[in-house]
Amino acid sequence: MEHFDIVQWADFVRGLPESADRTAMEEHLSSGCQACGGAVRQLRKLVAVADAEARYKVPNYAVDYAKSIYPLQQPAKVHIIAHIHTRLIYDSFREPLPAGIRGQGRIVRHSCYEAGDHTLELRQEIERGCSRVTLVGQITNQKEPRRQMPDVPVTLVAGKETVARAVSNEFGEFVMAYEPRAPLRLYVQVERAARFLSRP
Repeated sequence: MEHFDIVQWADFVRGLPESADRTAMEEHLSSGCQACGGAVRQLRKLVAVADAEARYKVPNYAVDYAKSIYPLQQPAKVHIIAHIHTRLIYDSFREPLPAGIRGQGRIVRHSCYEAGDHTLELRQEIERGCSRVTLVGQITNQKEPRRQMPDVPVTLVAGKETVARAVSNEFGEFVMAYEPRAPLRLYVQVERAARFLSRP
């Protein structure tokens, strides 16, 4: 018994074969071929799911929300110059949205990184309909939490261009605003020997 391949059966399920081929394939199925019959059943299920997905209309609030959070892209990579592994330990966008978030005019993203004894907390926020992102950060020393972290230089760059600069206050806090572009890197120099490198 000559079988048809999966590509032919996929076309058959979607109604694409010419009439002569279709007749031959229908006769083949009628002959009781279990292998081809099973393939056709699976392909029909797949086509049904694809059709249902194609008919689904994404709600307007979901489209609006996706557009408004686009500028708040999660840093793709985080490095520390002193060869210390830096890891993302928290990202608010990985959690379910709180009730009522659809109606909020401001979108906020929190993230936290850890490298050696230092922690870098970032808060990115943007008003709906606005193109500028506000970035608020804080550098802390986990070993010495009461230690002040003043005058830490913070630089946001895109390629070779400096997008924004800031200097931390005594609590290690800094703030800056920027127009989203890619790729962005945030340098936070800590004690001259280390600096965080991320892409907000």
